[in-house]
Amino acid sequence: MSVNLIGQDIKLMRARYDEALEMQGVPAEYQYPLFAQSNNQGEPVIDSYSDPVETNIFFEGTPKARTFKRLGWVVENSEDLPFLLHCSFQLEHLQKDCLFKLGSGHYSELPDRIFRVTEITYDIQAPDHLICQVIPVYDKNVVGRTESEVKKVYNKSNHFLKQPIDYRGHYHNTKEDGV
Repeated sequence: MSVNLIGQDIKLMRARYDEALEMQGVPAEYQYPLFAQSNNQGEPVIDSYSDPVETNIFFEGTPKARTFKRLGWVVENSEDLPFLLHCSFQLEHLQKDCLFKLGSGHYSELPDRIFRVTEITYDIQAPDHLICQVIPVYDKNVVGRTESEVKKVYNKSNHFLKQPIDYRGHYHNTKEDGV
């Protein structure tokens, strides 16, 4: 007969995991989407993200296929597996499309790396932390903008109108300008 961890035991394990994250984890900035919606194709439509929250995580850059199978994810081969990110169970508003920004180091001139959450799971025997499947984000100008940054960029109603300039940079007349 197996014994389930319930009540005070699991709270103690979660607190212990949070302590391990603080002591040995990688510092990261976490942002969750505000008003997350989806379009007709099921793709996420995100207006803006929250302000960055400082947290610590464990990052697994080269997970094995056996790890994915143990967590219940189906994988075909061990090549090109997505990254895994282990975070606290008490992390607020953790959901699909959240962003984690990892610093590249204190003394390097490399830019920070941003990862987006695609799937979330936990170990069913002892759910002391959450495990996220993440993918890298390469377009850093689009993701992670807060509401104030979005208002600053899109403050005009004609932001999406195209200027009457051709590919060489020369101004050309439009029908509105007249002949």
